Amino acid sequence: MNLESFLQDILSQNISREDFSLYIRNIWESEDGCVMSYHDPNSLCLKIWHLSFDKLITEHGHDEQPLSISQHLFGDDNHISARLVYDPPKQDNQKSLEYHCHPVDTVIVVINGSGVFSFICDDSKQSIDIDLTPGKTLFFPSNTVHTIKEVGNEGLETLNITERLNQPKYRTEPINEKKDLLIKPSEDFSKIYKPIKN
Repeated sequence: MNLESFLQDILSQNISREDFSLYIRNIWESEDGCVMSYHDPNSLCLKIWHLSFDKLITEHGHDEQPLSISQHLFGDDNHISARLVYDPPKQDNQKSLEYHCHPVDTVIVVINGSGVFSFICDDSKQSIDIDLTPGKTLFFPSNTVHTIKEVGNEGLETLNITERLNQPKYRTEPINEKKDLLIKPSEDFSKIYKPIKN
């Protein structure tokens, strides 16, 4: 299955968790590595806009880090989940996002903006940096250590797709008539990476 078909199947919710995870692991273990390019990211935008049209906008991130906003598009604990995420540029007085991992297989599609994504693979403890531009698509299995190392001046908008719900805690809870529609944050959303010192 090519990347375009894979992403269209996800957005149409026509793919199983098993097939989703198998596709990610095959890409991760391939000679080409964990990065592919979606050649027409604008073609995804209309479908994403339809999915996000009436969804609640929520805020995430530690107080000392840039405030990220996202919209949960679909998914739950038993089905593939997707969130549209906007990460703003870091201000001088803010900390960078730490290296961390999630307990879910993940695909990240860059929709708009730019930045640098970083993986720490295997036991090498060496980071691999990847420049992010629209259409760049990253695949990584659960518990892969990673971070967004830099965000460009225009910010970074991504579609984050996981094998099941992986919702971060809210920085501030929305107070409006849609509050009952909030997705419950995942207790196991992420784990901060702490390198073992020799």
